[in-house]
Amino acid sequence: MDLTIKAPGRIVLFGEHQDYLGLPVIPAAVDLYMTIKGRKANSTKFNIDLPDIQDRQVFSAINVTYQSSRDYLRSGVKVLQENGIIPDDEGASARITSDIPMQAGLSSSSALCVIWISFLAELFNNPLTPMEITKFAHRAEVLEFNEPGGMQDHMVIAHGYINFEEFDPIKCTPLLSRFPGIVIGNSLERKDTLTTLATIKNGVKRGLKYMGVSKVRELTIEDVKEIKPVEGLLDEFSLNALIAAVMNFEITKKAHSELKKPSNVRDEKYIGYLMNQHHTSLRDYIRISTPKIDKMIEAALKAGALGCKITGSGNGGCMIAFCPGHEESVSRALQQVGAQTHIAQVVSGVSKVNTN
Repeated sequence: MDLTIKAPGRIVLFGEHQDYLGLPVIPAAVDLYMTIKGRKANSTKFNIDLPDIQDRQVFSAINVTYQSSRDYLRSGVKVLQENGIIPDDEGASARITSDIPMQAGLSSSSALCVIWISFLAELFNNPLTPMEITKFAHRAEVLEFNEPGGMQDHMVIAHGYINFEEFDPIKCTPLLSRFPGIVIGNSLERKDTLTTLATIKNGVKRGLKYMGVSKVRELTIEDVKEIKPVEGLLDEFSLNALIAAVMNFEITKKAHSELKKPSNVRDEKYIGYLMNQHHTSLRDYIRISTPKIDKMIEAALKAGALGCKITGSGNGGCMIAFCPGHEESVSRALQQVGAQTHIAQVVSGVSKVNTN
């Protein structure tokens, strides 16, 4: 019997470029989906059809070895075999399709790892909890290939909705199950996630070393705002990356306090203001916005958005607009400056689809 599972994409409301620094984030699972359908094979082979990218991967379940970097289908099998979740001598056939744009900042790669981990565990009668899926998917995507990213994407895709995610220690606290007023604008500019993440992460590390501390949370804006670059010790980008990390940690804490309030007293204008402040730090300090995305944000704000920011690693991809009551006008304004748009709904996490 075929098994069908779907997983959502994700946006980051607050805390961009924070999870891999051990700082909290507020992401949301949104109604763009990746779907997998398949069954056990009568062999030791995995046979996966990927029609969206015109690819097919076939490999043995026995002695899985990677054929390239970011070889996530093989790494998912290997990680689950090593932990006794699936057998090491049985395969499966599957077909994976998606309406989550690739290389656009909506976490298509993490959705792939989450849905593949969930599918395999369910298929071999060893279903996992959302946090177990999170950790195995993170290992398959990030740890197995020594990538610079964090765990936030896997966590929200596995758990769903809007969460306050913490990583020191790891914790996922449900925050909101609905949050009307989000429009996603896709600039259609492809981005290089790994390079951007590594550059910023290494910059923050150099800044922390110069300041003589090990964690961003040990610093305040007052600690860093008067620091100047020092030749041979602290370059300008590393200083700015550290300042942005401290600023965005403070912004995320303020946003968390506001979002926890009941909807009838929540200050939407303040949330929009914080979102704008967050984008300013991402644009001006770590320079991950682009002229087109800035143009899109300007158009969205003029059309009624309360706040906007880039989402994802940056240097292309998508932005989000918070525009309750103005979703249609903001969507049209974004389309007029060359963006593809999606009026987003917050949704549940990875789940089995009942096909009866």
